[in-house]
Amino acid sequence: KSRESTYQDLQEMKYLEMVIKESMRLYPPVPLFSRILNESASFNGALLPQGFVCALYVLQLHRNPDIFPDPEKFDPDRFLPENSTSRPPYAYVPFSAGLRNCIGQRFAMLELKATISKILRNFEILPVLDHEPQLSIEPVLKSYNGLPIVLKAR
Repeated sequence: KSRESTYQDLQEMKYLEMVIKESMRLYPPVPLFSRILNESASFNGALLPQGFVCALYVLQLHRNPDIFPDPEKFDPDRFLPENSTSRPPYAYVPFSAGLRNCIGQRFAMLELKATISKILRNFEILPVLDHEPQLSIEPVLKSYNGLPIVLKAR
């Protein structure tokens, strides 16, 4: 509470990073992204021609029970090294993936850790009971009815 987090402090916040990753698994910042095929490809026996637009619904991918057992449960331990090393490389893509992934993803993670850790040093975050967010699937995921919280000073 008495000082700002250093870069080294942020690097050591492993559990907070797992909490952030699990939050983005359930509520990816960008719930849908698309790519245009540079060449024809086959998928599940169907031929997709060059120029075909493929869309990936990240919100659904991250809730695939074959990859994430009990997918609706919030469980940061999914991101422990021993629980994530066998996961397919494109099963978790909150910042997209491949050549066109988000160039700011590492910076975003550092910013999230810095902001959340500062809030948590000064406040206890309490949920508003009986509030169910109504998701709005837009370029950036948001809730139609907000996401109220209560901050209690420490």
